[in-house]
Amino acid sequence: MTLSAHPTESQSLGYFRIFAKTPSGKRKEITIFRGAPIVLTSAVFGDPFTHQTAQISLPQVTLFDNPGKGDLDWLSPNSDIDIVWQNTGDYGIDWRWEGFIVSYQFGISGRENTFSIDLKGALYALDDYLAIPSYPKRPIPYEILIAQAFDQTQHPAHLGQFRVLWPAWWEQRVPEYNDAAYLSFLKPWGVATGQRWTGFTSRSTGSWEPVLTGHVQSLLSVMFAEGGAQWTIRNRGYRCPELYLRQIPEDDSEEIIEVVLGSPGVTFSGSRDFTQRASVIFGQGVDDSGVSYSGMTVSPDGKTTTYRPFAYEPQVWPRYQNPLYNPDLRAKETMIRFQDGVDAVTAQKIAQGQLQRFSDPGITGTITLSTDPRYADGRICPRMLMQAGTTLRVKNFFGLPEGLICHVTSASADFMSLTMTLEFDSKYRDQLTVDEVKARTRDALTPLRALQTGKYSNTVQDLVLPWSYSEGSGCVPMGSKEFFNEKLPSTAVFPYEDYTRQYPPSNPAYKGYYVRINPTNETDSNKNWSGVARDGQSILAIPIRMSQAGSIKRSQIAAYDKDGNVLPVRFHASVYANNGVSPQAMPRFPADPEATGIKYLKPQNITTNYGAAQGNPFFENAWERVQEDGTAYDNDAYLPAEGSDLIIGWGNYYEPAGYSPGRFSRGAARTGLLEDDTSWAWDLSNTLDLLSPENNANMEYAGMLFVMIYCDEQGPEPVYFMGRFFRAEPGTQ
Repeated sequence: MTLSAHPTESQSLGYFRIFAKTPSGKRKEITIFRGAPIVLTSAVFGDPFTHQTAQISLPQVTLFDNPGKGDLDWLSPNSDIDIVWQNTGDYGIDWRWEGFIVSYQFGISGRENTFSIDLKGALYALDDYLAIPSYPKRPIPYEILIAQAFDQTQHPAHLGQFRVLWPAWWEQRVPEYNDAAYLSFLKPWGVATGQRWTGFTSRSTGSWEPVLTGHVQSLLSVMFAEGGAQWTIRNRGYRCPELYLRQIPEDDSEEIIEVVLGSPGVTFSGSRDFTQRASVIFGQGVDDSGVSYSGMTVSPDGKTTTYRPFAYEPQVWPRYQNPLYNPDLRAKETMIRFQDGVDAVTAQKIAQGQLQRFSDPGITGTITLSTDPRYADGRICPRMLMQAGTTLRVKNFFGLPEGLICHVTSASADFMSLTMTLEFDSKYRDQLTVDEVKARTRDALTPLRALQTGKYSNTVQDLVLPWSYSEGSGCVPMGSKEFFNEKLPSTAVFPYEDYTRQYPPSNPAYKGYYVRINPTNETDSNKNWSGVARDGQSILAIPIRMSQAGSIKRSQIAAYDKDGNVLPVRFHASVYANNGVSPQAMPRFPADPEATGIKYLKPQNITTNYGAAQGNPFFENAWERVQEDGTAYDNDAYLPAEGSDLIIGWGNYYEPAGYSPGRFSRGAARTGLLEDDTSWAWDLSNTLDLLSPENNANMEYAGMLFVMIYCDEQGPEPVYFMGRFFRAEPGTQ
């Protein structure tokens, strides 16, 4: 085989030059080695990461040579190999394949000798490193996580400078945060207000998987933009990685390569696999603040758990009370496990992008070319130099006059047979795949008896004092039991506003359904906490019926005005095991905030003048035990009082409650809603009589937890709260 390519239209286009970089760093040309040309056998391009594999053979090297020595000093593991197209004709073709040596094969039989080298694409050198998990305090934008993966001080891989190529029209910017000194926990790290960014953030820095095909690839798998575009990574040349937005070109683009079915030298095979479509997309994830979401909805009686999809075709969902529903169409449901750090609002956008891609299965397949196609403007496209990431128009396909527009996901050149094999996809998807959660097959209701002694435990944890929705377990407050069990139909959905308006707090008959907080007290934040008078105390935490023990799968709390309308205020809510918790047991201003400049979240449109030692959930570092330098706070005012037995809470200086499904730290508007699918557990067994369970009936607070709620944005009118905690059924995951 010579170095010259097959002529196209009797023109000599050029030839391949091959360069090697020795371990000492010296770059040399090896196109002609020992008087004979090195033969380029194959080269494969893919999207993402551009250069995948290649193979070259060395006709003048035998088993009797010593790789790595003499003139073969470049033939050693991980030596860099660059294959570059040298133009000699009128075409200005930019073609490079860059990689490194991963293996070589050799053999001898009589007079025949073979010696070939397998190469891997340059960016794949990152897979020699593991994405070691760390736990950053602040979320990191995906583009910075990817830049860190390509950082050559962390992962030396002979690569150039990483960069992000922003489209000229890209307008997504880092939002302005409410507090200029908001420097901790939830403000994205590494970006400034107004800077362009992708909008994806995470605290996940890896989980011991390969850096490129594990960590980076998992980030790319959810980085979708509107209009079907997706962020991907390519080698822009000279081993320099680039994150860019792959967009679907306009139909009249001159860069589309046209392939005519039925023409000589064109072999086509394809499929349209309807099992790969998706018309209803469910999802689950955990955002930066640790809040879980899954679209879970629980019927008011607690007996039925369902899930709302994040995206769906209106012809197949919902199946009831939907004028667009078509019973003749069969739905195809799928689940997405969103990357940690993606919030619920962004998750919906990702799901909508996935629906756009997968609602129709599209056409996938293979085209093998032994002749050269043309660009849309008539230029010849040398087939052997085609690369992944380009766009094809397959003419005459299924009788479509405009042809089938598709994306080349892989291009494999066989220089021995002079054929180019293209893998294509009409939906512009890349080679990434999303792993689904495997279903557990063991019956979780079977109690576990371990080999070690003393390990037996019942799966059902509340046999002595069981959970009962009918008795009001999980209702906040307990008086709302009637509302949830008798007033709400099974189809009601949180925050139940159609029904709270029918049964508003202003009606004395229904005021027991709600937790009332009086109009905002502008000088004493202690009086902006909820509470009831009991046990001789004026204000104590509100008791709620639970059970002996268990786990909660979904927590919901909403704020309402006197007429039952959802009130968009921010608030705090927390749950305790101690029945003596009061506002005085909450985190307290360590000093006068107005005099000392202690930062706290002030209520919207209300002027306050709070003082030292007043309970408030929203001052900086309230609820925190450890300072940023790892040392403990020397002031217990930052924490609930000792012995209060805090179980779980929502809402602090960095992330107040009342913004679901969005988040305060992302600039979301107040909604007055809290929804969290994060599981939390309690166990009150040590407060019960387990030997004589009948005695528990005489214990006033048997099986109860206690709730504190804070709000100071209600203004001159009271605010009312109501919510539910839904138990995870024993034995379920």
